[in-house]
Amino acid sequence: MITMKELLNGTPISDVPHAHQINLETLLKRINIIRSAWGNPMKVTSGYRTMQDHLRIYSQIASKRGVDFDPKKVPMGSQHLSGGAVDISDPDGKLHAWCKENIKLLEEAQLWCEEKDDQKRALS
Repeated sequence: MITMKELLNGTPISDVPHAHQINLETLLKRINIIRSAWGNPMKVTSGYRTMQDHLRIYSQIASKRGVDFDPKKVPMGSQHLSGGAVDISDPDGKLHAWCKENIKLLEEAQLWCEEKDDQKRALS
């Protein structure tokens, strides 16, 4: 099962605002419904993000794309900033395919599968 430690990604729980802790607890329950039904290990690639982490991630994305980093273009409404999203590694697309075949379960867990590009799949 996925743990709170994995969702926190190195951030001490004491540094997380109480409202975000509640969001993380809800997310943990929901993602573990999917984890249990999926029946395979899941690796969290991004869970809760501090603003510093969020800006670092988008700076790295800009660098990989060979463009200048512009903090004004960073999406500040990300659910990662409030403990409401988790990205799961899915290099072969099997989890994504499974999710598409099990939309009803995702809906029941109140999660959705986000597709950003062929390199990244996320459960939010």
